[in-house]
Amino acid sequence: MIKKRVSKIVNKKILTSQNSSRRDFIKQVSCLGSAAAIQSLGLTSLLAASKALAVDDYKALVFIFLDGGNDAFNMLVPRGAGQLRDDYEAGRRVVALPASDLQPINLTAPASIYGGEVYNDFGLHPACDHMADLFNNQEMSVICNVGNLYEPTTRDQFFNGGSILPPQLFSHADQQQQFQSEPALPFRFGWGGRLAELTDIYNSASTVSPLISMSGLNAFQVSRDSVLNPYTLGTNGVTPLWNYKNNVTRKTMVEDAMASIDSASHLMMQKHRDIFNSAIQAEAIINGAFNEAENAGIDYDAIFTAAGAASSKVGSQLKTIAKMIAGRSSTGNNRPVFFVKVTGFDAHQNLLADHSVLMGELNAALKGFRDALTQQSDFDKVLSFVGSEFGRTLTPNGDDATTGTDHAWGGHALVMGGMINGGQLFGEHPDLKLNEGLDASGGRGRWVPTTATTQCASVIAHWFGVSKPDLPQLFPTVANFPDPFHIDANLGFINPGVGV
Repeated sequence: MIKKRVSKIVNKKILTSQNSSRRDFIKQVSCLGSAAAIQSLGLTSLLAASKALAVDDYKALVFIFLDGGNDAFNMLVPRGAGQLRDDYEAGRRVVALPASDLQPINLTAPASIYGGEVYNDFGLHPACDHMADLFNNQEMSVICNVGNLYEPTTRDQFFNGGSILPPQLFSHADQQQQFQSEPALPFRFGWGGRLAELTDIYNSASTVSPLISMSGLNAFQVSRDSVLNPYTLGTNGVTPLWNYKNNVTRKTMVEDAMASIDSASHLMMQKHRDIFNSAIQAEAIINGAFNEAENAGIDYDAIFTAAGAASSKVGSQLKTIAKMIAGRSSTGNNRPVFFVKVTGFDAHQNLLADHSVLMGELNAALKGFRDALTQQSDFDKVLSFVGSEFGRTLTPNGDDATTGTDHAWGGHALVMGGMINGGQLFGEHPDLKLNEGLDASGGRGRWVPTTATTQCASVIAHWFGVSKPDLPQLFPTVANFPDPFHIDANLGFINPGVGV
C-alpha cells in the first residue's frame, strides 16, 4: 500500500521552525508545472495508485473562523411583537437592526429560548439574503449561544465561584486557541488536527496532508502526534517560489545545489534538501488536483461572480477549497480538514457599517461555495462550520451610530451542507434579559453559553468518522457535559441518512 505523504513530514519542520526566512522560503517553493512536474518527479504511478485506492466514502470539513468576535446578535435577530424582540431593542439601543430590514427566515421547528419559552420569528442580517435562502431551503442552520466552557456554568457560579471557567476568558488570543482546541491549559492540539489523526484510516491513499490551511498557521490544525501537519495554500492556490519557475539560471542553480547534497553533507543541508524536494512534490500533486478540477467543466469564476464573491478574500479561499475537493483523486484524501480565517470582527466602534460589509462578504462566499459544491455533486459531502471565539455584548459602547460593542462570551455558529437538518435554531437562544438569567456582566448582555463548543464539535466529529467512545480523545472536557447526542441537548443538526 502506498503511504507516501510527501508534505506531512515537510510541514512538521516548517511549522515548528522559528527561522522565519527558512519558513518563508519553503512557503514560496513552486511546482515545476503540474503534468510535466508529475512525470519528471516520478509521481505518475503514485497518483494512479492513489486513485485506485480511493474509496467513495468522502467527507470534508471546512472550518470558517470569524476572527475577532462576531457580533452574532446582529447576525441572527428576533423579529415580531414579542418579549424577545422588546428585550433585543432595549439592550441594543442604537445598534439595533430594524425588524423590517432583516432577511426573514422560516423555522421548521420553534426555537428554544432560555427559561423554557419558545420563539418563532427571526431574521438574518440585512446583508445576508443568500444565507436566508440557504436557511429557508433547509441547507443551513444556526447553533445558538455556543461558546467555550470547561464545565456547565450558571450566572451565579460565574460571579460567586463553584465552576471552573475557561482560562483567560474574554481574551482574543486565549479564546481563539480554546475555540479551536479545548478550554483548558496547557494547549496540546487543535481539534481539527486531532480529528485528522483519528480519521487517518480514511486517507490510506493520501499523497499530501489532509490538513489544508488557506490562512497560514493556526491552532485548529495542530495535531497531537506531529505526524500530520497543515499544508498551506495561498488564496488562489499554490504560491510559487519567486523568480524560480521562469528563471532558467536560478532554477538550474537551485536544483544543482540540492543535487550536490549527499549523505556526507551536514545534517542541516540534508534536511534542507529533503524539505525542498518534498515541497516540490507536494505542490506538483496540489497542482494536479487543480487541473483535475479545471477539467471537470465547472466555471468556478462565473459561479462566485454570480454570487457576488468575485472580489472578496473569503470568496477566493472557498473557491480554492471547492477546486481541491473536486480534484481529490489527485490527493487521495477522503477526510480533508480545511481552515479559513476571516478577519475584522473586533468591532469596538463603527459596528453597523463594518459588520454589514463583513456579513455581505460571508453571505456571498457561502452562496458561491454552496453553488460550486452543488454543481460538482459534493454539497452533501461537505460540512461547513462557521464560528467565532466569542460573541459581543448586547449593549453598545456609546449612544451614536458609529459606536461598537465589547468582548462577550456566548454567540451563534452556522452549519451548512446537504447533511444538515436545515431551517432550525439548535441549542438554546438567550432570553436577552440584562442583569439576570445568563448575563455574566453588569448589565452589558454577556451571555453564559448554554452549549459548549466541544459539544457542538463532537457532533461534527462523529459525522466525520470518530466513534462516540473515542470522542474524549478529541475533546477531554466533553465528559463534563450532558451527552450532546441526547435529545435534550437539542444538537441534532446532522441528518445521519445523508452523506453516510
